[in-house]
Amino acid sequence: MPASTGRWLGFPLPGEGREHEDDASMENDRRPGEDAAQADHIHFRVDPRTTLAVLTGHRRRFGSTVATLTVDELAAPSRCRGWTVADVLRHLVWVDATMGRLWAGDESPVEGFDPRTTPDESVRADRAVPDEEFQRRYLSSTEAMIVELESADAPGFGRPSLSPAGRVPWWMSVMHLGWDSTVHERDVLAPLGRTVDAVPGEAQLCLGYSLVLASLFDRKGPLNVRIGTTRLRRDGGPVTVEATDAGPDLEGADDGTVVLTGDPVATVDALCGRGSLTDALSGDAAVIGRLDGLARYFAASGQSPGQVVRARRRR
Repeated sequence: MPASTGRWLGFPLPGEGREHEDDASMENDRRPGEDAAQADHIHFRVDPRTTLAVLTGHRRRFGSTVATLTVDELAAPSRCRGWTVADVLRHLVWVDATMGRLWAGDESPVEGFDPRTTPDESVRADRAVPDEEFQRRYLSSTEAMIVELESADAPGFGRPSLSPAGRVPWWMSVMHLGWDSTVHERDVLAPLGRTVDAVPGEAQLCLGYSLVLASLFDRKGPLNVRIGTTRLRRDGGPVTVEATDAGPDLEGADDGTVVLTGDPVATVDALCGRGSLTDALSGDAAVIGRLDGLARYFAASGQSPGQVVRARRRR
């Protein structure tokens, strides 16, 4: 990989400065009893196949709704500052194409990428194409993505890939794609007064991923927090997200986990700058404040979730 692609979005990718000897290590870095490839710096203790099925269901649902949008709805403002509903679809088509290139081994999209400008520049360039055409392109892209996700097999889950969270196994880059899309689904439909189905498994996956991104902005030491059944741990090693059977409470846990309570969807939106974290979450105010870095980034730049993350290098 060229030296200029050793970092993406402001922090070093695992393995920077090495050749390819660590590519296979992502597949071997597994928790005992789990067959899931992991990144060096992020571990998701979830089943990749189930994850892909959940995210495929989201794309199918969102696509069916996009197909019904009228010309006036396409031109209506979204929750993303300066973007219409059709502009969000332009962005999502661009994201699908960009991730497809990365999955094919083409890392050129990393060259010159600026999360504060590149996605918006792409949207602006594509405004020469009518809204209705991008509606069709989004539906076509969604169909192709569903086929790719449903045809994926276990050996391919761990193939090396990239996402704005760094160098990760392929299935984890799909998680980024799905997280981006679920937030944008609400960006599109909420201002139109359309209902967005709340799917618990989908919400928990996106909450876990949002917490990982938020934790990249926090430099105040170990972090051990649970929201509902989603737990994030960071203590000198990789950031780890896992599901827990423990019920929600405000008393904390015996292992030092700080327990926060809040609706998962509202919390994801707040973590992404679409609402107040202090309104979405109850519990330790200091810990809630440590989770607001991603939201502050979005609030300052007005950018979309796909334009994450120029995080500082963690020490």
